[in-house]
Amino acid sequence: MKRMTGIALVLLALALTAAPAWAADIEGTYDCAGTNPGGGAYTGTVSIIKNGDNYTVTWHIGAQTYLGVGLLQGDTFSVGYADTGKAWFGVVVYRVKDRTLSGDWAMQGNGKNGTETLTRRK
Repeated sequence: MKRMTGIALVLLALALTAAPAWAADIEGTYDCAGTNPGGGAYTGTVSIIKNGDNYTVTWHIGAQTYLGVGLLQGDTFSVGYADTGKAWFGVVVYRVKDRTLSGDWAMQGNGKNGTETLTRRK
């Protein structure tokens, strides 16, 4: 009886800590809304495409395009990115929840963080 209770507790713990089923399928097009480190809001679109074990991420914010590569681990999606026309880079870390990705981002040399939320299009 103790062994069955132990197994049930392990299975319950795994179920409670598992990422949402759709987290493994984050590929798609998203509406993007964020705030810059110094203030000011921005909007745009983001595409996430699975590429083997990682993801290719493309942001279109105004006239700018940013390219990145991302890794999904559980409910955390981390992306390194760069502006296609400049020599700087950055990182963003999202939490995947309820078909949205929300997180903080930073650019090399800036010293401050921005925020960003991606909402998956239907």
